[in-house]
Amino acid sequence: MNTWEDLERDAQLVEKATNEQAHEVVQLLQDAVGLFADAFSVANSPDTSDATIAKMSLLSHNFNTLKCSVDIALRGYYVQSLNLLRIVYENWIAFHYLSKCPDKAHLWLSHSLKKQPPGHAAMLKKLDADFNPLKGKMRQWYSTLCSFAHTDPIGLLPQISTDYIPNETSIHFGSTFKSDLFKTSAYTICLWTGVMLSTISLWVPKTNQWHNEMTKIEERIIRFIDQENKAFKSETT
Repeated sequence: MNTWEDLERDAQLVEKATNEQAHEVVQLLQDAVGLFADAFSVANSPDTSDATIAKMSLLSHNFNTLKCSVDIALRGYYVQSLNLLRIVYENWIAFHYLSKCPDKAHLWLSHSLKKQPPGHAAMLKKLDADFNPLKGKMRQWYSTLCSFAHTDPIGLLPQISTDYIPNETSIHFGSTFKSDLFKTSAYTICLWTGVMLSTISLWVPKTNQWHNEMTKIEERIIRFIDQENKAFKSETT
């Protein structure tokens, strides 16, 4: 008996089922995150200042995080894939904070227990003037992402099942393909990948073909999100 190999086999079967039953969504995730990666090879950073280096590092961190989120969502670890997206959000806020306060870049470029980057609330407060139209929504987004990142019923309830043994509650571990949970992960990953594509697009020359590809990906993301919004609305009415 090798439990690790059993878990890996289950995850591979989930990934196979995901590709077969949600192929278009899988392709969208892979194309969107792949386009994010392509941007790094064509982006022209405006300078080599500490602020630019820190901002590009935040973008790089977010690419790796989104890639990991997709990988584990495909393998059936849906809640865990959503856990990671709070990092993407916080790095996005930090990116814009450094655009407004470039003199604070050293806080991201040197490790010190005495001087650390400001927290989410402090950065958001500094951005109020620029982000005022989204202020309320951003706090709501952060609260939702924190629910997945912290101990919360939203993360625990998917582990509890009454499906396997009649009239008996069981705790599930490992991965099992669940279409609704996969689409929840895919929806949120697509949303934040779209945000990050818009962010890094500012550093890609306007004449580069990359922008045409980004327009196509954005249209596909919007169609998918609209489709899921309509499906959710029909289920709740």
